[in-house]
Amino acid sequence: MNLLAIVGLLGGLLAQAPAAVPVPAAQDAQAAAANALAGNHSIISLILHANTVVQLTLLLLVIFSVICWAIIGSKQRQLKNAKNQSERFYQLFWQAKSIDAVVGKGSFRKSPAFNVFKAGVDTLRENQTPTEHSAIIVEREIRRAAEDEIANMEYGVPFLATTGSAAPFIGLFGTVWGILNAFWKIGQTGASTLAVVGPHIAEALIATAIGLAAAIPAVIFYNVYVNKIRLISKDLIDFTDDLTMKIKREYFSKGA
Repeated sequence: MNLLAIVGLLGGLLAQAPAAVPVPAAQDAQAAAANALAGNHSIISLILHANTVVQLTLLLLVIFSVICWAIIGSKQRQLKNAKNQSERFYQLFWQAKSIDAVVGKGSFRKSPAFNVFKAGVDTLRENQTPTEHSAIIVEREIRRAAEDEIANMEYGVPFLATTGSAAPFIGLFGTVWGILNAFWKIGQTGASTLAVVGPHIAEALIATAIGLAAAIPAVIFYNVYVNKIRLISKDLIDFTDDLTMKIKREYFSKGA
């Protein structure tokens, strides 16, 4: 039974409620619920007076959302700097006539391509003997540096996917619990008026809304960042191959 069916069932209970004067106990319960509802006109009030399980569900969703927005903000800056500085470094690299001409031309610390280049040059300085073994070492370090840069760009992005897939179900759990609580109130008080079940249904719907509010931006930015990382990684892998060939040609061709 889905959420709409459950809400429809509650509406049917309200419509079929007898018009007779309720017993004093039910009357008191309805009056108390009505007074509570009268003071809960805002979403904040509903959350503060919600069931403990619903409140914990909302807290978990808020934590997920805060972490997601922190990742979104930091990843936006990181990928923007990586793209811009890598483009500048690619231009410098291809304009230079040799590897030595690139060294000392500037620092592009936020560029994955520059970090790969730096790792290759550092390894080259430690293995300057023009042998096949040295060339293999340099190639391995360049490839490893490229993999580390790609992993660094991907760090945190899977959490967006996790939030996008899990948050709606967490919110649905809070919704189901709130509706169950509404049924429990009906059974406890013997009253099925809106004053009794209304606040609990509202709590349930708030859980669903916050779950969707956490999931929707997470899914959107996950897809955006995966596409950006894919494009930057493709250029980086191509550069890795070109850098390896250029180093071999300039430093190891005689030793081969």
